[in-house]
Amino acid sequence: MDEAVPGFSLSVQEGVATLTVDRPDKHNALSLEMWLALPGLMHGLGIDADVRVVILTGAGGTAFSAGADITEFAELFATAEGTARFNAAVRSANLALERCPKPTIAMVQGLCVGGGCGLALHCDLRFAGAGARFGITPAKLGFVYPFEDTRRLVDHVGPARAKDLLFSGRLIRAEEALAIGLVDRVVEDAALANAAREYATTLCGLSQFSIQAAKRIIQAVQDGATATTDAGAATFLEEAARNVDFEEGRQAFLAKRRPIFTWRGWGR
Repeated sequence: MDEAVPGFSLSVQEGVATLTVDRPDKHNALSLEMWLALPGLMHGLGIDADVRVVILTGAGGTAFSAGADITEFAELFATAEGTARFNAAVRSANLALERCPKPTIAMVQGLCVGGGCGLALHCDLRFAGAGARFGITPAKLGFVYPFEDTRRLVDHVGPARAKDLLFSGRLIRAEEALAIGLVDRVVEDAALANAAREYATTLCGLSQFSIQAAKRIIQAVQDGATATTDAGAATFLEEAARNVDFEEGRQAFLAKRRPIFTWRGWGR
């Protein structure tokens, strides 16, 4: 990890990158510097041919992330320019997570509140330990949750449940988060790392062309595109017919063997 990016640690093993928010003494709250650094980190992982899946988690086991570092707020919001810079930094960081070409998994253990929920919501999937707690607490600070974070929340849990969480600022348990669609899988805390890793490893063995194309198409659908308005998404089937992974997949199926997919990204 580049020492110029404090507050994060990174490891890559067998195609799985684990990016850790590493400020356990602050419940893994992100400083402005960290929000500003996250797009560059995600870009690097996105273009790294050795990385196929990204797991985002928090250090220490007691918090995924408390979101923004509130101790910086007095200085950040002292001017209109500072406020705009902070808001833009958070939006860019979350957009970088959302638009990463590789699958992203939020591995949530402990507290996941405020902007930490925003980070998790901008990942493709959310795995939670049974002891995890989720809350979106701007109403307890007199603050307002960002538009894009709110949009993602509504997409996952629906408008009524989003209103409940935002109006009350209450903490919910992992089981309730699963029931309302805020997370995708809940396992015992001790099994969380293995569960996320095993799932990521499974994805690593599949066609990265298929997975990345699916992610692009799903994002286009979320952005309101249709088959007639998104020419790029419509070309994936044509490209698949000429893709090395499709050839390998067909040959492996006919030979009754496990396919070895070699596609690693567009332009490679």
